[in-house]
Amino acid sequence: MTRLMIAFILFMLPIGVQASCPAGTLAWTETQMFFGRGLKGGGEVSDAAWASFVSREVVPRFSDGFTVLDAAGFWKGCASLPSGVCERSKVLLVQYPAGAGADAKLGAIAEAYINAFQQQAVMRSDSAVCTQFYS
Repeated sequence: MTRLMIAFILFMLPIGVQASCPAGTLAWTETQMFFGRGLKGGGEVSDAAWASFVSREVVPRFSDGFTVLDAAGFWKGCASLPSGVCERSKVLLVQYPAGAGADAKLGAIAEAYINAFQQQAVMRSDSAVCTQFYS
């Protein structure tokens, strides 16, 4: 009876939960950071200002690579634009191994953006991922 109960419990565990990554992949962290482009008093962070920010703050900290995506988002208390979104945004995606010193680098990027563009916040979300490079 005990073996049957253990087998049942193991069978019922969520399939997506893994203790480690499959062979050939690396257990890394993926961070997504969300940067609203709306400015106090109107207007938005221009494409040129964003590009300058990335060159100055992101590239030196993550020179091995990262991805930037265009997004549209909502933030508490915002008024919708005619398109139905609150503001245009940027999403920074970075993957890195443990011990890469990423926490301090990401914090510095968020702080620099908040100060440079008088933002209320930058949102950060971290996830465990299994990463593989093909070459």
